[in-house]
Amino acid sequence: MSRVRTKASLTDVAKAANVSVATVSRALWKPNMVSHDLREKVARICKEMDYIPNRIARSLRKDRTETIGLIVPTVANPVYASTIAGVRDVLDEIGHGLFISFCERDPVREYAEVQTLLEHGVDAILSIMPEHVDELYGLLRRSNVPWAFLSPGGPNQPTPHVNFDNVGAMKSAVRYVMEKGHRDIAVLSGPRASTPVIGDRLEAALSELALHRLSPPPEWVVECDYEPICARAGARRILDAAQRPTAVVCTGDQHAVACIAEAGRMGLSLPRDLSVTGCNDMSIAQLCEPQLTTIRPPYREIGATACRLVLSAQEGRALPERTVLEATFIERGSVAVPGR
Repeated sequence: MSRVRTKASLTDVAKAANVSVATVSRALWKPNMVSHDLREKVARICKEMDYIPNRIARSLRKDRTETIGLIVPTVANPVYASTIAGVRDVLDEIGHGLFISFCERDPVREYAEVQTLLEHGVDAILSIMPEHVDELYGLLRRSNVPWAFLSPGGPNQPTPHVNFDNVGAMKSAVRYVMEKGHRDIAVLSGPRASTPVIGDRLEAALSELALHRLSPPPEWVVECDYEPICARAGARRILDAAQRPTAVVCTGDQHAVACIAEAGRMGLSLPRDLSVTGCNDMSIAQLCEPQLTTIRPPYREIGATACRLVLSAQEGRALPERTVLEATFIERGSVAVPGR
């Protein structure tokens, strides 16, 4: 008859490591307070003894679960990966956990996911969603946990918000192609109705063109979905126009790469016959030919900054209403002087 193995305790780990229980606790829960060698030693002994730290018991003692909840609009868009990594970077430093919920861009579902995270006792809430149901703000206030939205946020939305200068970045792309000598400039965009931040980019591009007295004809301003077949169809509408633009400014890299692919199919030479810019600096930006000139938002920094802010709020520090970070313009090979 087999015997049930006795579960190892924190005291057992401390004895095996020849250190105090408090030291083992610090190695597990506040790893930055002990040496690298000690962390490695404790981790090895825990593995050998099959010791699993009891986070629930710890949370009852400290009245905190040392976990953060993060709401992500969708698992399908890789642009959110860097933001998640930024949050994870900060939590890894202090040994905190992360719960991620996906709400498929549905504000009603976001409300339900936040409620579930709060019921599981998370210490703070972060959300990358651009829009929210009004009831969410009341739920967050009643929860007494800090929160932050990782989006630009409208002027009437409750704060805090952490993001980058989305409008300024898009205007810089328009100015860049104009400085190269382009005046026949089209805009290819994702749908503003489903993604407010994309709507902001589209309006920013058009307003910058208008500022310089450039008014693209209707067939040069196209909104389409993100699937490859839709993005390429949108690019084709622009390139099939009676008069073809010399440059296309895109609100996202997916549409920009679709534009490059469609231009290549039509036999155009890029960037001599057509210049293209994107936004987000996704990996595909360096996989196309020519490589894409684009905007690199500080997504990882946004995630890390927002996480640090809500953690500091747990210690009683006030959260700033808006934290705006700067994007970086990345010059590659997809833009040139018209005809060169």
